[in-house]
Amino acid sequence: MPRTRIPAITLALVAIGFAAMFVSTAVKGLYQVYFVDLATHFGQGRAQFAWSGSVFMLATGLMSPVVGALSDRVGPLRTAAAGALAAGIALGGAALWPGSLTFFVLMFGLAGAFGLAAMTFVPMGILVDRLFEERKKGLAYAVVTNGTAIGFIVLSPLWIWLQPQAGWITAFGVAGAVFALPVAGALWLTSRWEPASAPAPCTAGADVPAWTVVRRDPVFYALAAGFFGCGATMAFIDVHLIAYWQGQGVPRLAMGYAMSTLGALELASGLVSGALALRWDKHRLLAAFYALRSASMLLLLVPGLGVLPFAVGFGASYLGTVILTSMFCFERYGSRIKGKVFGLLFLGHQLGAFLTVQLGAWSFDATRSYQHSITALVAVTLCSAACSWLGLRRAGPLPALAKGPAHAAVPEAASR
Repeated sequence: MPRTRIPAITLALVAIGFAAMFVSTAVKGLYQVYFVDLATHFGQGRAQFAWSGSVFMLATGLMSPVVGALSDRVGPLRTAAAGALAAGIALGGAALWPGSLTFFVLMFGLAGAFGLAAMTFVPMGILVDRLFEERKKGLAYAVVTNGTAIGFIVLSPLWIWLQPQAGWITAFGVAGAVFALPVAGALWLTSRWEPASAPAPCTAGADVPAWTVVRRDPVFYALAAGFFGCGATMAFIDVHLIAYWQGQGVPRLAMGYAMSTLGALELASGLVSGALALRWDKHRLLAAFYALRSASMLLLLVPGLGVLPFAVGFGASYLGTVILTSMFCFERYGSRIKGKVFGLLFLGHQLGAFLTVQLGAWSFDATRSYQHSITALVAVTLCSAACSWLGLRRAGPLPALAKGPAHAAVPEAASR
């Protein structure tokens, strides 16, 4: 049979989603590179200042169900446009009024968190869900989310190079203006092209809140437990990794090269996971990605090994966990609630991130080392692998969502 050509408008929307994911990496990337400078500016130790990042991580998780519901209602690209505006206000506001730590936390920790959540995985997952048939969604989502990989490859070395050249106020101010004006405007203008959501059937949990559906579903808890480990390790990269390498005396050029390598392998991870999911059991793939993540964190503790082996291992696991988790979510839950459920999963993801940011900083201040934090993350991601292997073996569509409304409030444990 001849292959169906993908319409040009669909390809354009995929490119727009990719671009939104690409520029969104600047929100966390600037904070990551300027973390020590920011702590010094506000007269804080790392543990004292890390709570700003903890608030950001937790708020991003709390915003994820909100942006999922907003994407279902007004569309993912309009939601992303609102997120770009919020990110611009957050970064620009922090630069314009740099004298107050409380104001910085309100801007970056709350407005910036909404901005990042609204421009990344949840809305873009809903965009892909609207654009593609079931078989193509995994690979399409991998392509869109690889915007973050290119962000690592291109933007992370740029921020590392920029940090000694320009202060954080200048960097935040310029980035804020870019987000608030051209990025938000472009997303809003192109949102008119996105398709509306498909009409939902009267059954399939039509009027039932997402939490009511998932709270008795063991598969949701297996996904959330695994995603907790994903968020915990990603947060270490976003906040503590550069500081850890700086403390180890890693040269600036080597750090930039490692982050680019991580991004390149992240790019491959996204594409490979989307393709392999068409041929292999997804629960085994997801468990393998988490096991690889655990091994890569362990490499950080090996003396004299250098930064490249870690970057290769972590990058290879980076997007596979996100893409496969989204595929489980979108296949299992009905069209009316899968955006909201994905948001709930990202709340679990960001709870892991919240704990890593704060506990990692406390551990460093207490011991002057990140070794205890890294060891804990090795164990957490091993648990994520076990949850995926054992808890997702029979994670097909949820039977309750194929029944009438009377059954939707009492989902069955399909994985038993």
